[in-house]
Amino acid sequence: MFKLRNIIVLYFFLVSLVSLAQTIKSIKAYKQIWFGYMTSAPINSHYSLWNDFHFVPKGFWVARTGLTRHWDNVAVTGGFAYLGLPVSSTNKTLKRNEYRPWAQITWNTTTRSHLSFNTRIRYDARFRQKVSEGELSDDYPFTNRLRFAFSVRYTFNPDAKNLPLFTQIGSEFLLNFVNEVTYNIFDQFRINATIGIRMKRITIQSGYMYRLVQIGPYAFTGNHTLLCWVNHQIDWFHSVVTQK
Repeated sequence: MFKLRNIIVLYFFLVSLVSLAQTIKSIKAYKQIWFGYMTSAPINSHYSLWNDFHFVPKGFWVARTGLTRHWDNVAVTGGFAYLGLPVSSTNKTLKRNEYRPWAQITWNTTTRSHLSFNTRIRYDARFRQKVSEGELSDDYPFTNRLRFAFSVRYTFNPDAKNLPLFTQIGSEFLLNFVNEVTYNIFDQFRINATIGIRMKRITIQSGYMYRLVQIGPYAFTGNHTLLCWVNHQIDWFHSVVTQK
């Protein structure tokens, strides 16, 4: 099951890379910094609340929430996100709204050799505010998007009680699919490498991401991005029960 799943994900990555290489004709480079704060709050042994917030100046911001159901190494989450996007390529103010119901399934596998693997398939139902002649309108066209992500983490000292150190590499393809989509079935490709430390309930990661985004039939932006991410496991449900 594990090998088959990774073969399928790898197949999608390779097909997308070949298709992408045939369409790229110009890439405009940008430098960015990405702040992320992600939380998980267990309700019981099967359910938890998901919340995360991300901010990339002049790129986007997103506030996302959801409910997760856990089965051993598999988790399914569904929820809603609200985003602020740039108005246009020349107007980088994040005033363009997006409303996004979303759902995902993730698999986690840990080996005895300090390695862990994560595979994620996410669906985004995107309602983005339409821009006409540089001005925001009241229309919200709908677009479907699928996202295929895979990451590998190596923990240097998994048995350490104080600040286990790890490094992680990951990639993600984002693909649009709807009748109205014309030139950009391909949406984005992301690849990143980070290093981090894990404390009792907080994990801190920093590193580099290259984010390739299609903005026209043959035009792309290449975003060289510094990552600053914090993952926080909040056990306030347990604390409330204990206090009672």
